[in-house]
Amino acid sequence: MHRLPGGSVGELWEFPGGKCEPEESPREALVREWLEETGLTVGVGEEMVRGNFTHKGVDFVLIAFEIILPDGADSPALREHDDYRWVRPEELVRLDLDESDRVVADYLVCSNA
Repeated sequence: MHRLPGGSVGELWEFPGGKCEPEESPREALVREWLEETGLTVGVGEEMVRGNFTHKGVDFVLIAFEIILPDGADSPALREHDDYRWVRPEELVRLDLDESDRVVADYLVCSNA
């Protein structure tokens, strides 16, 4: 999804998701974030990949999961974004991705090569 202008990740492409709230598991956070960002209630499948990144001097661990989309989910609501695309893994290299999402993109490209 393409972020709206502003902030440190404005106008970059990213995968939906975000930080866990207190007492929230990564899977629960992903369901909540997808609903907040896209209006879609998704299922969460297997963990795909983990990676580390630093943002504003703070270290984070990114955990990417397989997402199970509900029927008719081809048009998500754009609440924090101004565009979205469904792309093949090899097309991810052409998007100006947020640095934290590169670990996911690299994994998808390599696992689908």
